[in-house]
Amino acid sequence: MTMNDTWGYKSYDQHWKTTATLIRNLVDIASKGGNYLLNVGPTSEGLIPAPSVERLKEVGQWMKVNGVAIYGTTANPFKRLSWGRCTKKPTADGATLYLHVFNWPTDGQLVVPGLKNPAQRAYLLADPAKKALPMQSSADGLTLTVPAAAPDPVSSTVVLEVKGALDIAKAGLAQDYDGSVVLPAGEARLHGDGIKYESGDQRDSLGFWTNPDDWADWELKITRPGRFEVTAEIAGLEKASLEISVGDSKTQGVANATGDYGKFKVARFGTLEIASTGKTTLAVRPVKDGWHPLNLKAVRLKPVAAAQ
Repeated sequence: MTMNDTWGYKSYDQHWKTTATLIRNLVDIASKGGNYLLNVGPTSEGLIPAPSVERLKEVGQWMKVNGVAIYGTTANPFKRLSWGRCTKKPTADGATLYLHVFNWPTDGQLVVPGLKNPAQRAYLLADPAKKALPMQSSADGLTLTVPAAAPDPVSSTVVLEVKGALDIAKAGLAQDYDGSVVLPAGEARLHGDGIKYESGDQRDSLGFWTNPDDWADWELKITRPGRFEVTAEIAGLEKASLEISVGDSKTQGVANATGDYGKFKVARFGTLEIASTGKTTLAVRPVKDGWHPLNLKAVRLKPVAAAQ
């Protein structure tokens, strides 16, 4: 990945990623079991541009505190974490989980969803004294009581030591730390006799959608309501229209032909308003007039930034 928009040095490219973006990219990639290959392009004189130096020093300062939660870790064992990401290291009798908290809880309660393992200890990685954080298990998982203020404004690390092989209940669909939501085809509830989930090469989508009376929906948990841009990954031989709704809020859009049922492109469907927190349902229904079969891989919601 580049630090601005181009590989190598371009004198005119001053669109630099922020240090916060670089750090969160690093955490996100490590949490998926990957390596972050970050490009640094020297000038023709062999000098590293000052913006690169500044950001690398700041990333280095964060790594001095949090490096143990990145180096030598493996991928996130949780499916979804609304507050950030997780990396882990195995231990002789269990695992150490590193909770990378992007959105520090304002109520001081950090919920580790679905965790059933006995927790041995939790503490802030930035705390030299490793003072234990109070913990309480519940049906929702493990709740840690954390200080009111985040140790780091970009990403704070909580160390959680657990015993035994990881036992984590499947989490439902929920918002990510940035408020976005991904609703994959494999987790849709299907209504109708024809529509079905297809797996395999170039599929992983809802297909056989020949009947315009068939439809699909997803149940999801909203923690930060608001207005969302709606897009979907769709493939088909002819264009067709879909209606996407949450409660009384509805939007429609046209999915253009892509030339193949395995060739997916992003279609835009306007915006939806989700007014309250808690569980809600998003439904996708064909617009019957002019309906043609299509394959649907995923629906995505992205928060619309409030006007300044």
